[in-house]
Amino acid sequence: MPRSTWSPGSPLVSSFGRRRPMIQGDFLSWTAPCRKCGKILKNGVGLFCSNFWHSKGSFHPCANAWCGDCYTSFPTDPFPQQDLPEEEDGIESDPAEVNAFQKGRNGDHLMTVFECDLCHFRNIRKKDPEWGDEQDAFMLMCIRRASLDAFWSRATGTVTANLRRAGRDTLDGATRTSMEGDEMMPMMGWPHLEDRVGMAPAILSLTASLRPGVYAGHLQYSSVRKTRSWYSNAYNAGAGYQRDTIYSHIGYRVTATTGPTDGPWFEKFMKGLRLRQGEIQKQDHPFTSAIVLGLDWACEAQWHRAGGPAEKADLEDFMVYVLMEYCGDLRGEEVPLMSLQGILTFWDSCTQAETPHIMLTLHGKFKGETGLRWHCIPIPVNTKSNLPILKWFRRALRRRVEENQRTTGWFFADAERKRRKMIYYESMLQDHLQTVREEVRGAIPPEIDLEGYSLRRSGRSGAHTTATNNRVPTEVITTMGRWRKKELARGTVPGLPMTQVYLRVSNAVPTLLTFASGF
Repeated sequence: MPRSTWSPGSPLVSSFGRRRPMIQGDFLSWTAPCRKCGKILKNGVGLFCSNFWHSKGSFHPCANAWCGDCYTSFPTDPFPQQDLPEEEDGIESDPAEVNAFQKGRNGDHLMTVFECDLCHFRNIRKKDPEWGDEQDAFMLMCIRRASLDAFWSRATGTVTANLRRAGRDTLDGATRTSMEGDEMMPMMGWPHLEDRVGMAPAILSLTASLRPGVYAGHLQYSSVRKTRSWYSNAYNAGAGYQRDTIYSHIGYRVTATTGPTDGPWFEKFMKGLRLRQGEIQKQDHPFTSAIVLGLDWACEAQWHRAGGPAEKADLEDFMVYVLMEYCGDLRGEEVPLMSLQGILTFWDSCTQAETPHIMLTLHGKFKGETGLRWHCIPIPVNTKSNLPILKWFRRALRRRVEENQRTTGWFFADAERKRRKMIYYESMLQDHLQTVREEVRGAIPPEIDLEGYSLRRSGRSGAHTTATNNRVPTEVITTMGRWRKKELARGTVPGLPMTQVYLRVSNAVPTLLTFASGF
């Protein structure tokens, strides 16, 4: 590997071409040997640290530069990268994409702030790294990874075109006008010893990404980005608080912030991290009417064999939970918000109506909403496949009212009347599904992984699929699926009493019941 005798103290004069002297403000005049291979980089083509010329604090200028191909990830880089698609017959992978996120490209330093690993370390630690110290070495590796992620938020073609255009424009400017290079170009670098781009929270995001995830050996991007959230919140809660409003209009307000995690560099870093990691999206398998009927068969058999009222109560609640999700198009975490008093209030009038139905009454703060609200959702008593809706609801209500002498509070509650969460019923699902697979032929194909079913989304996903297959009008599916929205929820304004919400929904009951009637 060639070595250079050039050092930061060498004369800053290029010996190439017309011996164009290097000027601090003319970054296309910069010349230096690559820190890795020793090749002389000229005319600013390569990767030059923006502090190439600047002293930072008591530190001398770093004078660091690399060939794009030489600025590579560390050999021990542990950070996950999604696999590239395998080559197909006659189709070769793009060489630039094969090395994506593993090396830089000439001109990356003109697309976003680029301070070398040493400068970033100095910005954060206010000292040089101790060579041989494992923690310092790991920190330098994180800095290199964060810089590469920020680089690769932009496509190779964009980076190359940007560098070429800078060279052509400044050449034309110098030829046709009397301007010097430093008069045409923005000043590079930052002389202050501070982490202005947010490298410290970027390192925290990278170390967080190494923790084991649910569906992979590392955290998904959706979890990693929470590091940015808490850091931004803490910054704006502390000395970085800004009270200046730059825009305000009818409840919508934009405020100024100097938080590093809200800046352009950090935005590029997060985008690059997401592109590098990819995302493993695991969608829950949808319930079908056959599966719900299979669960009914399994739970009914167990209900008759139950050793006591507590076991029967759990079976009743589980089936009510499944039926509410599937027929009411609810997310799993929304089901426990059902009010016992609410469903009892409208029980007789709804079940004895011309089109019998059950009015689910839920109260709470839902995703995408502000304030506590009541929601009334009708589900039919009779469906095409004869789902046992009325049977399980009657059993569950009878136990609460007659045996437990309870008519208020949450429908799903423990002995202390505290609301039960979804996880309590989730633990029952896998056992019942296994029974369905073994005993109910054709309900669940053997190749389907039972772990793919969940009370969180399987009911809602199955409801949408079944309604679509049954050719339920899109307007009805949309209304049921987005009932949280004010314009679709018939006036579920925060603070409205339950009876007023019911009256507003009641006019739409015949239409809404068509959603699950074909299940």
